[in-house]
Amino acid sequence: MIEVYDNLLEKNIADKISGEMSTLKWEFEHYSTSNIFKPNIHWHIPCGDSLDNIKNMGYDDIIFPIWEAAIEKVKNVSIGRCYMNAHTHGIEPHIHRDDGDTTMIYYPRLDWRVDWGGGTAIYDNEVKNIDRHFVNKGNRLIMFDANLSHQAQPVSRLCFQLRTCIVFKTNRV
Repeated sequence: MIEVYDNLLEKNIADKISGEMSTLKWEFEHYSTSNIFKPNIHWHIPCGDSLDNIKNMGYDDIIFPIWEAAIEKVKNVSIGRCYMNAHTHGIEPHIHRDDGDTTMIYYPRLDWRVDWGGGTAIYDNEVKNIDRHFVNKGNRLIMFDANLSHQAQPVSRLCFQLRTCIVFKTNRV
């Protein structure tokens, strides 16, 4: 299963979230995989593993509108984990599979330009070819089976902005 939802949120809500993303304090040195032979790291903010935890950590203004809109699209899922990732030029994340049942990735930056790259590639079962490529487009949500190999795509050297995304790892209930 691979689904794409453009214009997930109403414009005023998407604008607010896009603006709030630039005020966050990002942590560096997060690994997308536990494999020590793949040492690339990126920017990261853990948000929580439940709605209560997300609220207690102070991310409810950003996360809740996205989550509420997303669960209208896909029913019967619960949050396993929620976090925010960011990449700059020179950071090249690894191909990996996620834990949980479904992965949801929301692109919050409404000012992101297609020529800056930073989309997401989902690979075929043998991880030999890109099966689907999704452009980083503000207010877009992509959902896919967590067992599908995928990878954040590199950010162009001409881009001096932070490529951000909000990720939900979900479990079927």
